[in-house]
Amino acid sequence: MAIAIGPSGKHDWSSLSEEQDYLIKSLPALLYDPFFRKHWLKEAGIIHRLIVHTLGRRDSVEIIEERRQFCVEDLPLNVLEIGKSSAQAREFYSFLIGNDYIQKASVSWLNAHLDEAIAKVLNLGREDLQRLMLDVRRALARQGVELILLIEDFAKLQGIDREVLEAVLARPQQGKGEPLCAMRTALACTTGYFEGLIDTVRARTAFNVNLDVETVDEESLVTPADVEQLTARYLNAVRLDEQEIQAWLTDTDEQTGEPLDGVPSACSTCEHQVSCHKGFGAINGIGLYPFNATAIERMRLRANKGVFNPRILIKDVLRHTLEYHRSDLEQGRFPSPLLLQHFGGSNLSAMLIREIESRDTTDNARRREALLNLWTAGQELCDLPSEVHTAFELPALGKLPPPPPLPDPVLPPPDDDSLPDTLVGYISDLDQWRTGTQLPQKVANELRSKIFSAIDARIDWDAELILRGHVIDKLFKQRNINFENAATSSHVKDIELVLPLTPEDLGDTAIALQALLLYNHHQHWKFSGGATYYRILARKLDEWSQFVLQGVAKCSTKSGEPGDPVPAVLELLALAGRMAGRPTASLEDLVNVIFTDLEKVEVTNRSGSWQKLFETLKKHQPKLMEVLQSRIPCTKGGSSRLQVIDTMQLLEPLQAISSSWQPQVDVSNISSNSPFSAIVDARKAVDELLEQALQDEKNRHTVIYERVVNELGEDFSKNEVVDAFQRTVEQARVSGLAGGVNLPSLRAAIEDFQKAKLKAYLSSLKKLQENDDRQKLLPLISGLSVRYAEIITNFLDRGNQFLTKVQEETQRELENLRSTGSGELEVSCQAIEASLLDLQQLASEINGESVCS
Repeated sequence: MAIAIGPSGKHDWSSLSEEQDYLIKSLPALLYDPFFRKHWLKEAGIIHRLIVHTLGRRDSVEIIEERRQFCVEDLPLNVLEIGKSSAQAREFYSFLIGNDYIQKASVSWLNAHLDEAIAKVLNLGREDLQRLMLDVRRALARQGVELILLIEDFAKLQGIDREVLEAVLARPQQGKGEPLCAMRTALACTTGYFEGLIDTVRARTAFNVNLDVETVDEESLVTPADVEQLTARYLNAVRLDEQEIQAWLTDTDEQTGEPLDGVPSACSTCEHQVSCHKGFGAINGIGLYPFNATAIERMRLRANKGVFNPRILIKDVLRHTLEYHRSDLEQGRFPSPLLLQHFGGSNLSAMLIREIESRDTTDNARRREALLNLWTAGQELCDLPSEVHTAFELPALGKLPPPPPLPDPVLPPPDDDSLPDTLVGYISDLDQWRTGTQLPQKVANELRSKIFSAIDARIDWDAELILRGHVIDKLFKQRNINFENAATSSHVKDIELVLPLTPEDLGDTAIALQALLLYNHHQHWKFSGGATYYRILARKLDEWSQFVLQGVAKCSTKSGEPGDPVPAVLELLALAGRMAGRPTASLEDLVNVIFTDLEKVEVTNRSGSWQKLFETLKKHQPKLMEVLQSRIPCTKGGSSRLQVIDTMQLLEPLQAISSSWQPQVDVSNISSNSPFSAIVDARKAVDELLEQALQDEKNRHTVIYERVVNELGEDFSKNEVVDAFQRTVEQARVSGLAGGVNLPSLRAAIEDFQKAKLKAYLSSLKKLQENDDRQKLLPLISGLSVRYAEIITNFLDRGNQFLTKVQEETQRELENLRSTGSGELEVSCQAIEASLLDLQQLASEINGESVCS
């Protein structure tokens, strides 16, 4: 198919539209791609149906009313995880799913090349087949032989059917060429298929015979009694020996040729005749075993929907049952689940199936399900005549026992008489879904909102220590609920609930979903069977709720395995709080540090790497807190606000990080989906920047400490330094040498320096300079006051600026005095010299060796 529709196919390139040109280049990728190939080759998919139709399958009921073709529903429009497909297939698929026009164009293009693809599979090209047929007819013409061609099921030739027609309709005389033999063809197909042939073919047929059984006022002319009579005759023929039938046929009237005796009955000499006819029924003395009247009618209607077709009755009901299930009849395994599957599966309600399972063994339950589906009306659990149970070796249930004890009592299904037609249809759809029929989209949509609300109400978020607002409508949304074998499903991330949870759970899941619909209608559980529906729904809701809760842990990991993101989050929040300078000496401090408001922390005076790391942690803090708060709350009444926390989850991770201040938790399996992506991004920044930030900050503080030691001495007296400096400033002001100095700013710097408690700060600076232990660097650095570093730096900068200004001003004044030759020169020089001596003495005092206070 991919070759036929692609660049290597047979196309009229001169007349291609833009859409067709695009499809030639892009559509084959969707067929070649291994990921999408699983969709194309799925059971009962279009390719599977075409193969079955073309090559045949003996054990199936198949009526071909029209040519098999692609339709829009056959396209892969609801495929999940398309990231596993190739880039080319993914690109075309993304365009296809949102464009109705391209969808229809794709279907038309596929159908236009379908016959070519089928012919390739059969290894018969159009020219090959026609040439072969013509060669055969020429050879037969030379021998004077007429060819008669009989085709039992013309629909089976799809793909080469038109070529066959061209060959058989070719006239014997082909102009001047060698003549062909005369040929007569009889082919059989359904009315619908025949009407689908092109007009020129139908016009060239000599005549056609319509064997459809007509109807009058929508009522078939064939009655159930007619079908039973036909069935009885064939059953009788099967039971008779061939010699007995031949003897009856040959013992005829010489004049009329009619048999002298009536049709012999195999039942006349059977020792089981009385009990068999009593249990299964009989027509004109011929028993219906292993059928009864109900079984014949129900099997026929399942195999032959619409106008009665005797061939289908014989082939797909009688022959199939007697030939393919003969061993089951002989060994006491009839009717088997395979027989029921052949006739379309079970139509019993989910509640009735559950009742059967509660009263029978596993093997017998499956057989009884087939028996009730086909030999009864299928409305209730009942016994057939005892002769039927004896013949099938399937014990009768007898007087039905009382309901079993809780939690699995079984009651009859609800009374549908009072239910709206829509609800009755939904319940029926769920019964069919249980037997393998696809769940319609409208039913799935109706159920999603109800399941979502029920699970939300069922989970005790407070007891689970999970913040409801973090899960509902975030990790778990209404569209996250999907169904196996549904018409549509949505692509979701985080927590996806697919029902049933296990294939074996399909029956009870269908009942639980019916219970939701029934309760939504009645608004109480007092309807018929309500108690049973309630118990099944309650059990299923517990399972679904537990699945969602487990999903909360699983959705935090890439692998889908349960995981706990709390330790990784605590490490990052503790590091951020520690960088913000918050204390961590006690357990109380450690707990408080993770709730630090980083927005209020100023780090502009820190090193560039420190600022970058801190800003990254601050950026991700809201998402980190979201993850943390969703898993440690002690709330009340399902409150969405965090009021009390479960500190037991915090202690071990916080104690671990505080021992080294190096992250240890493995985050390689943390999910990349929000909000968990914040863990990965923040941890990446820590791994890349923390060591550099610590080293840069250590270097910055070391420079400050060395400057203090160089300019003030290692053990200086703060009071003496301040006193000496203040006297120097005052002397310069009195002497008129402070004209270029901003005295208010200088005095403010001196005042800040005087008030600051620098002893502990300078002691920490000294420890930091001497310490190379990475585990102790973060507590030391983050504990250093940024304000004290600013005060010391500001004091030293302004002090040095002041002294430089005074020296420059003094030198300028001396030069001015010398140039003027004033009589006051001697006096001024003496005053200046005295001032300079005072300044020199004060500078010496500032660099003195008094103890810092």
